[in-house]
Amino acid sequence: MIRQLARCPYCDGCEITLNDDPDLVFDPGGTGTPCPHLAWVDGRYSQWERSPQGINRVIGSTEFRWDPPEPGAAERTEQLLPYLKELLESAPGWPFAPSQPFRVRTLSAEERANDAKGKSYLLWDVDGWAVFAADPAAFWAALPACQERQLAALDVEEGPAAP
Repeated sequence: MIRQLARCPYCDGCEITLNDDPDLVFDPGGTGTPCPHLAWVDGRYSQWERSPQGINRVIGSTEFRWDPPEPGAAERTEQLLPYLKELLESAPGWPFAPSQPFRVRTLSAEERANDAKGKSYLLWDVDGWAVFAADPAAFWAALPACQERQLAALDVEEGPAAP
């Protein structure tokens, strides 16, 4: 089964899905490749079960990520990861966001079942983000300077020492 998670807001041509393995699949009914606007995908797939005591618990979880297919992209993402996570969780207009046009799509999907008592519980869920940009190369090129501005804003001047 393929689960649709997001679609490109620029060209409406890049559908992001997960298959049963779960592996990322791009444009499953077409080229099988991401569109030129896709900048990054990061998420987690988790499987759940309900214990005999009625407690929901994770029985398996796997992270998935897609970086642009260029040399050093994964290492660049690792260096920017704390900044990226904050960017994706921030409200529009965050002062440390890049000026290049980009859009974030939240990846969210789940399947539920009912136990013997008829109570609903989670079978699996997906959480994460897909980032699309009008120009992904310009988006990535702007991020190190944006991260530096954010880190500089965190600098706190030391006051007088406490007695």
